[in-house]
Amino acid sequence: MSFPAMLWVFLKASMLSSGGLQALPLLREDLIVAHPWLTNADFATAIAIGRITPGPNGLFTLSVGYFLGGFAGVIAAFLGLTLPPFLAIGLVRAHRRLAHRPWITGATRGITAASIGLLSALGYSFTAPLIGSWASMLILVVSLAVLVFTKVDALPVLIGGGLAGLAFYALGVPLA
Repeated sequence: MSFPAMLWVFLKASMLSSGGLQALPLLREDLIVAHPWLTNADFATAIAIGRITPGPNGLFTLSVGYFLGGFAGVIAAFLGLTLPPFLAIGLVRAHRRLAHRPWITGATRGITAASIGLLSALGYSFTAPLIGSWASMLILVVSLAVLVFTKVDALPVLIGGGLAGLAFYALGVPLA
C-alpha cells in the first residue's frame, strides 16, 4: 500500500471523527471492508496494543498504521492524526461564533448521534465472532458492566480481561 493511500485513510478517519475511538469504524470500513488491507484479527490486535499503551485514546491509530505499513504506516497514521486538529482551529473559532444558532446545534447533535451509531456498528462487528463462546461473552458482559456502572479506568478492565482469558485458557475453555 502506498504512503499517500495510507495517509489519506488516516486523514479521512481523523477529519471525520471527533477524536478518541470514533475513528475506529471509519478505519475498519477503509482497511477491512472496502479494501482487504488488514484482517479483522490484525485490526483488533492493533487496537488492543494501542489501547494498552499510555497516552491519548487516539494513539491506537499508530499501532494500526504499523500493522498496515510498518514504519511508513506509523508516519502516515501520525500525520493523519495530528494535521486535522491544526486545521480545525478555524472551525472551532467559527463554531464559537455560531454555536447559539439552532441549525448549528442541530447539526452538532446529528453528528454526535451518527458517531454513536458508527461506534455501535463497530462494537457489533467485534462482538459477532465472540458469540459462539460463553467465556468470551462473559468477559465482554462483565467488562461492559464494570465500565458502565463504575468509574474504573479502561486499563484495569483490559488487564482483567487478559487475566480472565489466561485463566480460561489454563482451564481449557475455548474463547472463540
